[in-house]
Amino acid sequence: MFCPQCGQQQVSDGARFCSRCGFQLAAVAGLLTTGGRPALEPTPAFEAVPAPASPKRKGAQLGGKLMLSGAFLIPALAALSEILRINDEVALLGVIVFMAGLFRLLYALLFEDGPYRRQLQRQPAYQPQAQFAPPPQPVSALPPPQSQPARAYAPPQPDTSELSYRPSVTEGTTKLLEREPDEQAR
Repeated sequence: MFCPQCGQQQVSDGARFCSRCGFQLAAVAGLLTTGGRPALEPTPAFEAVPAPASPKRKGAQLGGKLMLSGAFLIPALAALSEILRINDEVALLGVIVFMAGLFRLLYALLFEDGPYRRQLQRQPAYQPQAQFAPPPQPVSALPPPQSQPARAYAPPQPDTSELSYRPSVTEGTTKLLEREPDEQAR
Protein backbone atom coordinates (compact mmCIF):
# COMPACT_ATOMS: atom_id res chain seq x y z
CA MET A 1 0.00 0.00 0.00
CA PHE A 2 1.22 3.49 -0.83
CA CYS A 3 0.50 6.64 1.18
CA PRO A 4 -1.91 8.87 -0.81
CA GLN A 5 -0.32 12.02 0.61
CA CYS A 6 3.42 11.48 0.09
CA GLY A 7 3.63 8.30 -2.02
CA GLN A 8 5.77 6.35 0.50
CA GLN A 9 5.37 2.57 0.16
CA GLN A 10 4.33 1.08 3.50
CA VAL A 11 6.04 -1.90 5.08
CA SER A 12 2.74 -3.74 5.63
CA ASP A 13 -0.90 -3.29 4.73
CA GLY A 14 -1.76 -3.20 8.43
CA ALA A 15 0.10 0.08 9.05
CA ARG A 16 -2.11 2.66 10.71
CA PHE A 17 0.05 5.71 9.95
CA CYS A 18 2.48 6.60 7.17
CA SER A 19 6.10 6.17 8.25
CA ARG A 20 7.21 9.30 6.38
CA CYS A 21 4.47 11.94 6.77
CA GLY A 22 2.26 10.47 9.54
CA PHE A 23 -0.92 10.39 7.43
CA GLN A 24 -3.64 8.20 8.96
CA LEU A 25 -3.98 5.13 6.73
CA ALA A 26 -6.96 3.46 8.48
CA ALA A 27 -9.46 5.08 6.11
CA VAL A 28 -7.33 4.11 3.11
CA ALA A 29 -7.28 0.49 4.26
CA GLY A 30 -11.09 0.63 4.61
CA LEU A 31 -11.44 1.94 1.07
CA LEU A 32 -9.15 -0.78 -0.26
CA THR A 33 -11.20 -3.52 1.41
CA THR A 34 -14.46 -2.19 -0.12
CA GLY A 35 -12.94 -1.77 -3.57
CA GLY A 36 -12.83 2.02 -3.41
CA ARG A 37 -16.49 2.50 -2.50
CA PRO A 38 -17.16 4.51 0.66
CA ALA A 39 -19.15 2.85 3.42
CA LEU A 40 -22.91 3.36 3.30
CA GLU A 41 -23.04 4.76 6.82
CA PRO A 42 -19.97 6.56 8.05
CA THR A 43 -19.16 5.30 11.51
CA PRO A 44 -17.29 7.55 13.90
CA ALA A 45 -14.06 6.20 15.34
CA PHE A 46 -15.35 6.50 18.88
CA GLU A 47 -19.01 6.84 19.73
CA ALA A 48 -19.80 9.28 22.48
CA VAL A 49 -21.43 7.07 25.10
CA PRO A 50 -22.09 8.85 28.37
CA ALA A 51 -20.71 7.03 31.35
CA PRO A 52 -23.35 5.88 33.85
CA ALA A 53 -23.45 8.03 36.95
CA SER A 54 -21.56 6.61 39.90
CA PRO A 55 -23.27 6.05 43.26
CA LYS A 56 -21.15 8.87 44.67
CA ARG A 57 -22.45 11.30 42.07
CA LYS A 58 -26.06 10.19 42.49
CA GLY A 59 -25.82 10.61 46.27
CA ALA A 60 -24.23 14.04 45.96
CA GLN A 61 -26.98 15.14 43.55
CA LEU A 62 -29.71 13.91 45.89
CA GLY A 63 -28.06 15.66 48.83
CA GLY A 64 -27.83 18.92 46.87
CA LYS A 65 -31.47 18.71 45.85
CA LEU A 66 -32.58 18.11 49.44
CA MET A 67 -30.49 21.04 50.68
CA LEU A 68 -31.94 23.32 48.01
CA SER A 69 -35.47 22.17 48.82
CA GLY A 70 -34.85 22.77 52.52
CA ALA A 71 -33.48 26.24 51.82
CA PHE A 72 -36.75 27.14 50.05
CA LEU A 73 -38.98 25.35 52.55
CA ILE A 74 -37.66 27.18 55.63
CA PRO A 75 -38.87 30.69 54.67
CA ALA A 76 -41.97 29.34 52.90
CA LEU A 77 -43.12 27.37 55.97
CA ALA A 78 -42.21 30.25 58.29
CA ALA A 79 -44.35 32.64 56.23
CA LEU A 80 -47.15 30.08 56.02
CA SER A 81 -47.15 29.58 59.80
CA GLU A 82 -47.44 33.37 60.32
CA ILE A 83 -50.26 33.70 57.81
CA LEU A 84 -52.28 30.76 59.08
CA ARG A 85 -51.40 31.37 62.73
CA ILE A 86 -50.32 27.79 63.29
CA ASN A 87 -47.46 26.48 65.37
CA ASP A 88 -44.10 28.18 64.68
CA GLU A 89 -42.34 24.84 64.78
CA VAL A 90 -43.61 23.99 61.27
CA ALA A 91 -40.62 25.89 59.86
CA LEU A 92 -38.39 23.31 61.53
CA LEU A 93 -39.55 20.85 58.86
CA GLY A 94 -37.55 22.88 56.32
CA VAL A 95 -34.49 22.78 58.60
CA ILE A 96 -34.84 19.00 58.91
CA VAL A 97 -35.00 18.61 55.11
CA PHE A 98 -31.94 20.88 54.72
CA MET A 99 -29.94 18.93 57.33
CA ALA A 100 -30.97 15.59 55.73
CA GLY A 101 -29.60 16.88 52.41
CA LEU A 102 -26.37 17.97 54.07
CA PHE A 103 -25.88 14.56 55.72
CA ARG A 104 -26.69 12.73 52.45
CA LEU A 105 -24.14 14.87 50.61
CA LEU A 106 -21.44 14.20 53.21
CA TYR A 107 -22.18 10.46 53.20
CA ALA A 108 -21.92 10.32 49.41
CA LEU A 109 -18.63 12.22 49.35
CA LEU A 110 -17.00 10.20 52.13
CA PHE A 111 -18.22 6.63 51.77
CA GLU A 112 -19.60 5.82 48.32
CA ASP A 113 -17.64 4.56 45.31
CA GLY A 114 -16.63 7.18 42.78
CA PRO A 115 -15.94 6.96 39.04
CA TYR A 116 -12.28 6.01 39.50
CA ARG A 117 -13.05 2.67 41.12
CA ARG A 118 -15.66 1.85 38.48
CA GLN A 119 -13.39 2.81 35.60
CA LEU A 120 -11.71 -0.60 35.58
CA GLN A 121 -15.06 -2.35 35.06
CA ARG A 122 -16.14 -0.15 32.14
CA GLN A 123 -16.15 -1.69 28.67
CA PRO A 124 -14.79 0.25 25.68
CA ALA A 125 -17.43 2.12 23.72
CA TYR A 126 -15.86 1.44 20.33
CA GLN A 127 -16.56 -1.92 18.72
CA PRO A 128 -15.30 -2.28 15.12
CA GLN A 129 -17.76 -3.66 12.62
CA ALA A 130 -17.03 -7.19 11.45
CA GLN A 131 -17.24 -6.39 7.74
CA PHE A 132 -14.60 -3.64 7.82
CA ALA A 133 -12.32 -4.97 10.51
CA PRO A 134 -9.04 -6.33 9.11
CA PRO A 135 -7.80 -9.58 10.57
CA PRO A 136 -5.94 -9.01 13.81
CA GLN A 137 -2.23 -8.62 13.26
CA PRO A 138 0.43 -7.97 15.83
CA VAL A 139 0.98 -4.23 15.87
CA SER A 140 4.44 -2.98 16.63
CA ALA A 141 5.29 0.53 17.69
CA LEU A 142 8.51 0.39 15.66
CA PRO A 143 8.99 -0.47 11.99
CA PRO A 144 10.79 -3.71 11.20
CA PRO A 145 14.60 -3.51 11.30
CA GLN A 146 16.19 -2.54 8.01
CA SER A 147 19.84 -3.18 8.86
CA GLN A 148 22.11 -5.83 10.33
CA PRO A 149 22.54 -6.04 14.07
CA ALA A 150 25.95 -4.94 15.35
CA ARG A 151 26.97 -8.42 16.49
CA ALA A 152 26.57 -9.74 12.94
CA TYR A 153 28.76 -7.03 11.40
CA ALA A 154 32.11 -8.12 9.99
CA PRO A 155 34.38 -5.52 8.39
CA PRO A 156 35.17 -6.18 4.75
CA GLN A 157 38.40 -8.17 4.30
CA PRO A 158 40.70 -7.00 1.50
CA ASP A 159 41.76 -9.53 -1.11
CA THR A 160 45.51 -9.65 -0.45
CA SER A 161 46.30 -11.47 -3.67
CA GLU A 162 45.50 -8.33 -5.62
CA LEU A 163 47.82 -6.04 -3.69
CA SER A 164 50.98 -5.09 -5.56
CA TYR A 165 54.40 -4.95 -3.97
CA ARG A 166 55.16 -1.54 -2.51
CA PRO A 167 58.67 -0.99 -1.26
CA SER A 168 59.25 0.63 2.08
CA VAL A 169 60.47 4.19 2.46
CA THR A 170 63.94 3.12 3.62
CA GLU A 171 64.49 0.55 0.89
CA GLY A 172 65.64 3.12 -1.69
CA THR A 173 68.21 4.57 0.71
CA THR A 174 69.52 1.11 1.50
CA LYS A 175 70.06 0.40 -2.19
CA LEU A 176 71.97 3.67 -2.61
CA LEU A 177 74.24 2.79 0.29
CA GLU A 178 74.92 -0.64 -1.21
CA ARG A 179 75.94 0.95 -4.55
CA GLU A 180 78.31 3.42 -2.95
CA PRO A 181 80.92 0.86 -1.76
CA ASP A 182 80.74 -0.88 -5.15
CA GLU A 183 81.48 2.36 -7.01
CA GLN A 184 84.43 3.18 -4.76
CA ALA A 185 85.90 -0.24 -5.40
CA ARG A 186 85.93 0.23 -9.14
